This record gives sequence, C-alpha cells and structure tokens, in this order.
Amino acid sequence: MANVDRPNGFRVAKSLIGAPWTSLIRFYEAADRSADTTNNHGDIYIGDPVALSSGKVVPANSGDTILGVAVAVGKDGSFVTDTPTGYYNPDDLTQRYGALTDATGVVVGVIPAEAAIFEVQSDSDLDLAIGANADITTDAAEAHGSQTTGKSTCEITTAVNNDVKVVEFVTTPDNDTTLANARYLVKFNTTTNTI
Repeated sequence: MANVDRPNGFRVAKSLIGAPWTSLIRFYEAADRSADTTNNHGDIYIGDPVALSSGKVVPANSGDTILGVAVAVGKDGSFVTDTPTGYYNPDDLTQRYGALTDATGVVVGVIPAEAAIFEVQSDSDLDLAIGANADITTDAAEAHGSQTTGKSTCEITTAVNNDVKVVEFVTTPDNDTTLANARYLVKFNTTTNTI
C-alpha cells in the first residue's frame, strides 16, 4: 500500500540529551524577511528548519548551517506586562506562522538541531538506508509551507549538500521505506549553537 503524502516539515521525535524536548525550546527574534516574497519564502512555518542571520532567525535553505526547527511562532503584543511574548498573534488568533509581512516583532520557538532527532517525509522514492545523507527541499524563493495550517511542507530529497543523516526508520505499519513519501528519523549534519 502506498504511503500517505502528508508533508509537515520536521517534527521532534526524540531528545538526544535526556531532557524532554519541550524543555529545549529557545526563543529567537525573526529577522526582517519582508523582501523574501517570492512564493512567500520569507514566512516561517511550524516544522521549518531555521538558520541565523545576524543573530536572528530566517527560514533555512538546503546547504545552510541549521540552528534548529521552529516549533512555535508569536508576535509582539501577545504578552502580559513583564512577561515574554507568547506564541500567538493577538491581531489574528488563527495565524499560526510568522508572516514575512511582519518585518519586526516576530518571535520563534526553536528546538536546537544538535539536541534532537526529527521525523520527516521523503519527497519521492529515495530508498534511504540508515546512515544515508539527504537534503532538505527548501531552497531560495521556493514555497515551503501552508498559510492555512501554519505547517511546513519541507521534506527530504536526494543528497547534494548532505543536510541530514538518516538515523532510524519510522516503524509504523503504514510506513514503507521502499516507496515514495516514506518517513525517516534524521539528524542535521551541519548545525550551530548560540549558547
């Protein structure tokens, strides 16, 4: 039976340091992405790999050094006095992504790439083995998410830049790694740490 085609970016599967992954979330301000309009590439979606640009978060492209994966997005004004920004947009509670039109004031919750293993879908029949490398499908000026759901549509594809390494197969009855849209557990190969 064919695998379900349901790309949803990178989802945290396991912590590599023993702590629950929810305790690993770090807060970053998003960079001004308002000029990155082609196919809404400047949007930041839940499940997007992200990189740093001058200390601020931007959507990562294949070949970039990966900071981590976005797990939450909020906007200035989503706070109570003397508390940090929350993960929502107070002007539009249905918005679950960081819009590129919000040039400033966007905060992103990021799981560090070096501290977790992530589940992701392949974009085609890759027949990857454990230890094989692959690339993320996000490149400059390409769409990589849904403004309706707020979720990333990033997948993995044939390796050129060796962005990720397969560490495990997803072992569910409905996942066939010999077919398209297979799900893998991966770690990022080239990462950065801001601490």
